[in-house]
Amino acid sequence: MLQFLIFYVYNECMMDFIIIGGLILFALFGLLKGGAKILLGIFTLVLIMIASAFISSALCPVLLQRKTADGIEYTGMAHVIMDPIGNALPSGDGFSSMLDAKIVLGPDEVLYVGEECDVTLKDAISKNIPVVGQYIASFAEKMASPGTSLRNSISYTVARFLYEIVIWVVLVIVLAIVRNILRKKIFRWLDDKKHATMSKVDRVIGLVINVLIFLVIIWGIGALVARFDDGSNWANSIDAFFLNGPISKAFMSGNPFLKMMHITLPVGESM
Repeated sequence: MLQFLIFYVYNECMMDFIIIGGLILFALFGLLKGGAKILLGIFTLVLIMIASAFISSALCPVLLQRKTADGIEYTGMAHVIMDPIGNALPSGDGFSSMLDAKIVLGPDEVLYVGEECDVTLKDAISKNIPVVGQYIASFAEKMASPGTSLRNSISYTVARFLYEIVIWVVLVIVLAIVRNILRKKIFRWLDDKKHATMSKVDRVIGLVINVLIFLVIIWGIGALVARFDDGSNWANSIDAFFLNGPISKAFMSGNPFLKMMHITLPVGESM
């Protein structure tokens, strides 16, 4: 009898227990941590890292270059890194004509080497760099800027990449310090017995946030598996497990991500 019960639970209700257990664990964790600790923890740090990446990528072009009537002019800050990189690039006869010639955007919206517009940048790189030149050309075209040389474009791209990393690291450190100071003040305020009501509200908010996080995780996994489900493959077997239970069937079938993807479970029945 016991073996039959275990077999039935494993085959018919396992996903139900996973969902119920996950909801309870996440809810308890959110209740204990509170909304402030969750939002001002790893969640805020991820937001800081993303925001810092956008800020650094927007700030670097302003700091490193200026557009003039004659073309692009690089600042002294940019030349600190650009000059060593540019000097390290090849300077032979074939390379000099390719790397130091002015890049021009032709009337056909194609980049050319030289103002004559008779040799495209892609052909010049493919000709001067054997075997891998045709593969490098696609990357070089993305780095190249009309009005400057390929040597400067490559040097600038490397300089910008390095400066973006430095600025990103500085921003993350500074904003993380500000977050920590703010977090300590909020935690002390919530721990004060005078604000017991707000502390309880914060814990309820933490519970709600963590339940939402669990829902996003479980529904996200379900949507990812369903995306590869063709009705008979490995993903279909996993979907069958997800739906094998009265609670899990309603829970996974009602996945809002699947509705946005216009997928109905079971996939085999909807095809």
